[in-house]
Amino acid sequence: MMKSTQTNKYETACFVQESPTSSELRPNEAKIHKSKEGNLFVEFPATVITFECYNRMNRRYDTQNFCSVIANDERIQTLKRQNKWRGEWNHPNPEIKGQMYSDIRMTIPEPTRTSHFISNDHLVGNKYRATITTHPSTECGKALTSEIVDLNAVPSFSVRLLGRMIPNAMRNQPNMRVSKVITFDEVDFPSHPNADGDIDNMTMESVVFLKELAQYCCEQDETMKVVCESFGFTPNEITGVHDGGIIVAQHDAKFHIPLKGDIRRECLDILKNRGI
Repeated sequence: MMKSTQTNKYETACFVQESPTSSELRPNEAKIHKSKEGNLFVEFPATVITFECYNRMNRRYDTQNFCSVIANDERIQTLKRQNKWRGEWNHPNPEIKGQMYSDIRMTIPEPTRTSHFISNDHLVGNKYRATITTHPSTECGKALTSEIVDLNAVPSFSVRLLGRMIPNAMRNQPNMRVSKVITFDEVDFPSHPNADGDIDNMTMESVVFLKELAQYCCEQDETMKVVCESFGFTPNEITGVHDGGIIVAQHDAKFHIPLKGDIRRECLDILKNRGI
């Protein structure tokens, strides 16, 4: 309930944008896709916040409170169903000191500044995990993708929310009470240790090359064309080459289709010359 003099139901809660600090990389595999317009975008798992510990701003969140807020937020649940839960590249902050953004700007991420989308969020131990997909068309999304693919940058994440400090909270107990989770923005450094994307950047160039090689093999070989058409495989689902065959990832399944004849020999020669 709002007070009789209160016009904004969020004005008694403080905005929290976790201040960035350093973090660590945990290697895994990212998927590189190509949009209908030909733009690259990246999909990868990430830790976006951790619990049962103090972050680098000396804040400690309650797991049940945080997860319950997300689970019962009609807006977030609707956005997730529609694949529109978006985050921005860095938290929204005024360029001029003393200037303030409106509550609408702070609580509703700006579509034109979208750098990524958030999906498949879930709790694993004391870590809140999610799948991050970079935006293929916005300037922020393309820049973030380029940093990851071309510059080997490791993406990191920081939560944006509304909450209240718990006064006189006991040591090793939560000292923040969350009332609204807005999003997880991509920042240079997260306030929670290890709030990073799981990307093995040393293999990113090879991932792109193998995906393009697999698609080349399918384009050049009539048999592979027939197989892909028969099973309804799209070019985006042709993800790489392994052990003399192409790899196709469709939904939650992976298929290995052996190459034969001239295209197999050409493919193996290319891989050998590449040193892969």
